[in-house]
This record gives sequence, C-alpha cells and structure tokens, in this order.
Amino acid sequence: MKIAIFQANTVDNQIDANLKRYDSFLENLDKDTELLVFPEMFTTGFTMNTLHSETMQGKSLQWIKAKAIDKQIAIAGTLLIEEDNKFVNRHFFVFPNGEFEYYDKKHLFCLSKEPRVITPGKNKKIVNYKGWKIALFTCYDIRFPAWCRNAYNNEEYDYDIAIFSASWDSARNHAWTSLYVARAIENVSYVIAVNRVGIDNFNIKYFGSSTILNYKGEKLVDTKQNKEEIVYSTIDRNLLYSFRNSFPVAKDWDKISLI
Repeated sequence: MKIAIFQANTVDNQIDANLKRYDSFLENLDKDTELLVFPEMFTTGFTMNTLHSETMQGKSLQWIKAKAIDKQIAIAGTLLIEEDNKFVNRHFFVFPNGEFEYYDKKHLFCLSKEPRVITPGKNKKIVNYKGWKIALFTCYDIRFPAWCRNAYNNEEYDYDIAIFSASWDSARNHAWTSLYVARAIENVSYVIAVNRVGIDNFNIKYFGSSTILNYKGEKLVDTKQNKEEIVYSTIDRNLLYSFRNSFPVAKDWDKISLI
C-alpha cells in the first residue's frame, strides 16, 4: 500500500486558508497513493478555542470526504469537533467512498488546556482498509504503551499499522522521535507518525520529524525538519507477516488488561 504523509505547516485558527493551501498541494499528489495522513487538528492547529470547533457537518470533514472520493484514497487526520454539548479531538479515517470511522483521543496533554476543554475518548479504534488492520491514535497517546499495545490472540494480531496524528512541539522532539520507534518495535507493526511544522500563535515551534517505520523500527521515509511537504512510502503486508512468523515475539508478550 502506498502511503503519503503530509507534514503540514498549519496556520492557527484559519480553516479556509489551510484548506485552500492543502488543495494546491493535493493537485500534485501521486496518482497511485492509497492512504494520505495529516497531522493533529490540521485545519485549525492545536487549539482549545472552541469558537473554531466544527460539527460533524462542518466544512473540514466535508472537505476530507470530498477529497477522498475525488482522489479515490483513504484520508486520516484529527479535527476539533463539537458534539452533544462537548468537545472531542476526533481522529477520522475516511474511506474512498466518503464513509468514515473515528477515534476520540484518550490521553489529553496535561501541560495544555486540553484536559479542561476536551472530553477524553474511552474506546480504541481499529479500521480495516484494503486488508490492513489500522489502529488510530493521536499525539500524546504515543507516550502510553499500554494504550497503544497490540494484542495477539489465536495467532492473529489486532493491528498491522498504527497511525499517530500529532501536533508535537520541538521542545520534546527527542521524545517524539524515540517513542515512535519504540511503538513500532514493541507492537511488531508499521507506524505512521505525522507531525506539523511551523510556529503557532503562542510562538511554539514544531519541527515535524514525520516518518513511516517498519515493524523493526526502521525508517522507510523521513521528512525534512521545518519543511511543509508530502513524502511517500510503500509498505508490504507479506514482509510484515514473514517477519512476524520468523520472530513470533508476540507469543511471549505479557498478558495485560486495560481498565
């Protein structure tokens, strides 16, 4: 499967301007792309200003659906959504037919206003796309290995790919680049880690450092720091299965339960 990761330079609280710029980037998207992944809150930046939230009928989700249908690809990324008088950081996975599934971010960043504004999600989400089992996670979730933990039952893994859509600042860049390697290795899965670049309205810098890693924690593609760009990599399910069969470490995993 050919994956495109979009390391976007998000302009805070400027939905229309961001979508217009993304339109120009996607005009040149490789025709054989099958999955496109955006950073966290890629239309607004990481904002807790609920004036910039959208409903499930909002323009950002409609834009994603229209692009998925037009390009005949799947698209993933998160948006600030208002629903039932609460706000969630919702990670969407939109299929080429415009249908979608989603995951609401569970772990809310304690050094921000997020825990005071956002209602945490309670459930994991694994979607099925083109024979791949894909787990959806968001930014700060990557620090919590028990939550991100793959499972192995009856010789089947819960997921083959973990997507981390992030808005991870440069002050903690070493943690970001270390944690996504660890998550790939320990879960014997591909990892797609997509972060933003640029400087936000609070003068916080974002390096990006987005990547796609294989099940051994090896980078298949790397982005340039501080550069808005789309990069590509093709992943192979047969290589993943072959490695899992030759090194069945999952059989020795500790049995854990999440309350």
